[in-house]
Amino acid sequence: MRPMKLFGSLYSPFVGRCWLAATAKGGGVDLEAFSGGIKSETYLALNPMGRMPLLVDGEVVLPESAVICEYLDAVLPGPPLMPSGPADRARVQLLCRIADLYLFPASIALLIAPKAAPSEVIAEPLQGTQDALSHLEHFMGDGPYAFGENITLADCTLYGGLALALMVLGRHDVTGRLEGRPKLSKWWGSVRADATLEPAIAQIREAAITYEKQRNL
Repeated sequence: MRPMKLFGSLYSPFVGRCWLAATAKGGGVDLEAFSGGIKSETYLALNPMGRMPLLVDGEVVLPESAVICEYLDAVLPGPPLMPSGPADRARVQLLCRIADLYLFPASIALLIAPKAAPSEVIAEPLQGTQDALSHLEHFMGDGPYAFGENITLADCTLYGGLALALMVLGRHDVTGRLEGRPKLSKWWGSVRADATLEPAIAQIREAAITYEKQRNL
């Protein structure tokens, strides 16, 4: 069986989210840059949204990282990335939802704002990023994983979200970024040391460092 193909770059936290999910499942996915780029006619014929990531599994073509992660969990062998009980599943989905609706948008707004932007320009996304971190702190489990005793899709999602948030908050001179958030702080240390996820995390960090240097972030 030919491996699935995940198109995108690991500097994107959304691509990284899928790569972590595939890694947690034990592999079976090849990561590639799309020949011609994501704005090429060939890519847009597959995904007219023109964004990454994109998963191609034979005749199955899927954009959107959350959908891709759910698909990978369903079709790849390896440990399940969602709990079996409805309440626990809802808690994992909630953490992913907070990241998607609150943490990522606010952090990305900070990312694209000039470092020297007036305080009134960055006030809203700055507060939004901080609020999202507080929401995650409230709803997270006690560790070592985001919820429960095993890796879930919440861990795959939150890694990129927190990495981005910490980077952009530091860029705008926010100190003590995890101060007063003991569950997030504990989780951040645990997930980066996880033996299963560590190889993928190392790749993601290397891609992020290269991207930041190229863009002078």
